[in-house]
Amino acid sequence: MRNDYNIAAIIGFITAVFITPILIFSETPLAYGSVSLPIWSLFLILPIGEYVAYIIASKLFSHVMALRQLGRFGIVGLMNFSVDTGIVYTLQYYTGISLDDPRILYLFVVSGSLAIVNSYFWQRTWTFSEKAPPSTKEFIGFLMITLLSIGINSGVAFWAGTFLLRLDIIAESRVLGASKIIATAVSLFWNFFGYKLFVFRKK
Repeated sequence: MRNDYNIAAIIGFITAVFITPILIFSETPLAYGSVSLPIWSLFLILPIGEYVAYIIASKLFSHVMALRQLGRFGIVGLMNFSVDTGIVYTLQYYTGISLDDPRILYLFVVSGSLAIVNSYFWQRTWTFSEKAPPSTKEFIGFLMITLLSIGINSGVAFWAGTFLLRLDIIAESRVLGASKIIATAVSLFWNFFGYKLFVFRKK
C-alpha cells in the first residue's frame, strides 16, 4: 500500500515537469487571489498533494475496487493531460502554428501519440494492476481505445479552440489550455470504461 503512495508522488512530480511549459507558454501565473507562487513550487506541491490525496482516497474507498481504480485513473489522467498538453504547447511554440490552423491537428496527434506509451505503462501497471505479461492482443485493444480517444480529444480540442477564439473571452495564449481541458473532460469516461471493460478486465 505504501508503494502506491510513493507512486502517486512520482506521478505528481512527472505532472509538474509537463505542467511547467504549459504555464510558461500560456503566460499563466501560478497564483490564487493575491497569493503568487514560483513555478518551481509545483515540484513540491504536486508530489506531496497527490501523496496525501491518495492516502485519503485509499482509506475512504479501501473496500471498493472500482472507486480505487477510478482514483488512480484520475491521478494518471492528470499526468497524461499534462504530458499531452505540455508537449503540444511546446510544439506550437517552436513551430508557430496557430490554434485555428488545421495543421494544429498534427501537433495534437503527435502529443497524443507520445502520451499513449506513458498512459499504457501507468494504466496497466498501476491503475488496473495487471500481473500477467503484456500481450499483443491487449496492446492492440489499448491502442484502439486510445486512438479513438485521440480522435475524440483532437476533434473536440480543435472545435473548442476555434469556438473560444471567435468568442474572444479569454487570452489567446490560454485558449489552447482551455480547449484541451474541455477535450480531456469529454474523453475521460470513454477512456476509463474502455480500458476497464475491454482491455484490462480480469481474466
